[in-house]
Amino acid sequence: MAGKNQLPFHVRATDVVHRLTVLGLAGFCIIGGGSIVFNVWANSDYAPWNKKKLKFQEEQYHQSRGESDSGSPHA
Repeated sequence: MAGKNQLPFHVRATDVVHRLTVLGLAGFCIIGGGSIVFNVWANSDYAPWNKKKLKFQEEQYHQSRGESDSGSPHA
């Protein structure tokens, strides 16, 4: 017979299932959110491997677009 302070087995079992479910969902959300934050940071200008990223001046962009669009029938 169970002791005075011990809950029935089915209560303890459902408690374990509930705790594991909550921990799993919380972990999934934390890992998912962390991966999204990491990817945003990794593709930003703050990541160390993006320091030498090729950057254009706005004028260079318009000149390049003007040269490439001059032969285009949709211009």
